[in-house]
This record gives sequence, structure tokens and C-alpha cells, in this order.
Amino acid sequence: MVDQAEKDSLSYEEELDTIFEETLRPLLSDSARQIYIILVKSAETHLTTLDMQDTLKDRGIKLSKKELNNWLSSLQSAGLVQKDSERGKPTMTPYNDKYTYDLWSLTGKGLETAQKLSIFTQETPTLSKVKTIAETRLPDLENVTEEQITRLETLYLNMRILRALRDEVHPSPLKQLYAKSGINQDVLQEFIEHHTKSDEISLYLLSEKGLGLGDKILRSLGLRRRRELLVSLSSEGKKKAKALP
Repeated sequence: MVDQAEKDSLSYEEELDTIFEETLRPLLSDSARQIYIILVKSAETHLTTLDMQDTLKDRGIKLSKKELNNWLSSLQSAGLVQKDSERGKPTMTPYNDKYTYDLWSLTGKGLETAQKLSIFTQETPTLSKVKTIAETRLPDLENVTEEQITRLETLYLNMRILRALRDEVHPSPLKQLYAKSGINQDVLQEFIEHHTKSDEISLYLLSEKGLGLGDKILRSLGLRRRRELLVSLSSEGKKKAKALP
């Protein structure tokens, strides 16, 4: 029979195994550590892959786009970083082009891990706390930028749609989603269609309702009804919706 002390010991050992074999394993690589440090030390909460590539070059480290994404995926698998569902323009690098890049940020676990590791470096883990507060602060009307407005609009629409769909078992007709979310149907359709086409990992799945008998008769007469779109959450969308308050 295993007593409580032995159970606690096993639990502690298992926790240590998780820390060293999963959380800290990617950080054994110098490249992964440098990427992680850039995200920890940055005053910005989100960085694009171009921001990170340029910062790495300044440090004398040259990583291809593929290598950078591979290391980011490794850090993501460990739960230290996360990729935004939206793409954006560089925040640290001067940039005037229209092309957008993947946006990355630290997760709560990533921030906590940085704070705990700071004990070994004898640093005061205040930067990440400041960044967390800054993330929740809305810009002033006088200082808001077009990019911030776009991101706020995207955040607002995503939250309304995710909340409206998270309890739905079956795909929702666009009309039903419009009534439940309160978002204009044309705006809703344009936003979801754009989202499913432009993002690598979409939060939504878009399909078209099959033709009924009435529609088939109309089609045979050369007439067509407006297509009826169905919307549901992807696996990533379900995760995001579940995490919402």
C-alpha cells in the first residue's frame, strides 16, 4: 500500500519530469532561448516573425524563416509561446509594405516560467508584469492608430461570434448567427469569409447548405436563391470560445 508521503514524492518527481522534459527542453537550444528572451524582454506584447529575425540578426544570429518557425513551434508545443489568430505588421522594425506576418506572444505559462527563471539570474521579474498590464490598457482616442482600430474591431467581432457559437452543436445558418450575435449580416459574412481565407489557423468553418427540392426546382427554371451559409467553430475556435468569460 502506497502511503501519502510516497504519493507526494511521486507527484513531485512527475512534476519535475514535466518541467525538464517538456517545458524547459526547447530552451536547451541556444536559438530557442534567444527567441524566448526576445519575447520576454520586448516592451511589445506581440512580435512578428520579421521583428524577431531582425533582432536576431542584430545579435549575430542568422535564422531562416523556416528555422525560426520550427523553433517557435517547439516553444509553442511546450506551452511557452502562442501564435495569434490574426496576422499583423512589424512592431519594432520600420515597415511600410502591406504584407503581414505571423504574430507571436508569450503565454501565461511563458510569463510565469520567465519569472521563475529570473530567480537564477537574480533579476527582478517585473517586466512581464508590466507587459501584462499594458496588454489590457486601451489606447486613448487622441493616440489610437489605424492598426489598433483594426485589431480592436477584429477582437470585438471574434468575441461576439465565438460567444454566439460556443454552445452550438450543429453549424449555424448565417441568419441565425446574425440574430444571436447582433452583428450586421453582411459584415458578419465578409468578416468570416475573410478570416477563413486569410488565416493559417482559422477559428471558423464555413460551409453551404445543400439544395432542397424547392431550390432544385428554381435552379431548373434558371432561378437561384441566395446561397445559405453555415458557420461552425474549428477545433482552435472551440478552444478560444471555451476560454472566454
